Amino acid sequence: MESERCPFLDKRCVKQRKSDPTQTIGSCTVGYQGGPLIICPHRFLERHQIFLDCVPLLAPNLRYLIVPEVAMPGGSVDYFVVAVDDSNEVLDYVGLEIQSLDTTGSGGIWKARQDLLRGELKPSYPYGINWRMSAKTILVQMHHKAAAFEALGKRLILVVQDKFLAYIAREFQTDRLQVARDEDPVRFHVYDAVLLGSQLRVVLSDQKSTDMLGVERMLSSGQDPEVLEEEVVARVKAKMPRAIELQIPPN
Repeated sequence: MESERCPFLDKRCVKQRKSDPTQTIGSCTVGYQGGPLIICPHRFLERHQIFLDCVPLLAPNLRYLIVPEVAMPGGSVDYFVVAVDDSNEVLDYVGLEIQSLDTTGSGGIWKARQDLLRGELKPSYPYGINWRMSAKTILVQMHHKAAAFEALGKRLILVVQDKFLAYIAREFQTDRLQVARDEDPVRFHVYDAVLLGSQLRVVLSDQKSTDMLGVERMLSSGQDPEVLEEEVVARVKAKMPRAIELQIPPN
């Protein structure tokens, strides 16, 4: 129905309520800690900006096509941005994966939607963001799929919001993630959600890249396991007031 049409897919919203599959959620961005947070990957499709931002990485002065759901070793890739000539011969391409954030306790989001439609929106609603699961899911997928692109000498691009990458940088080993380089097979296109007038726009704010080893390091759990001996000693001393002395029995 028209009231449930997604403006980014130009068709009915595909996010369905778990408790009622006949009803679509219709919420792709939420307020979180004072700013907008994207919770549906299709929200990034606005104005085809994420695809336009791939064109500088492709062979110039050609036609460019957006091809969805292309099967590759490691799993289907969300989109290919393809450079073709006038006879539709494929001359160049990049793969494009999109990752938004997953929510928990999303009943609050549904309540906010209903209140908004009634003109009774409250200042806040209870829900959570599943940061770690979202990160682990996409990093595993990128690791599986990027190997094929590296073997082909092509790039696989991951589209994420800036707040999401900031979380990954805090919680995962990103020492090999750097300013984007042409030779790296994995590229991060980082977007900010910016309010321009009365409309929220996705704007490319940064580009990073890494190699396969970099993705593997990101998949390591949490912080870098390496630690200096001085740090260990300091941590032990801090706990010593609670220590129990071990009594050595006589021979």
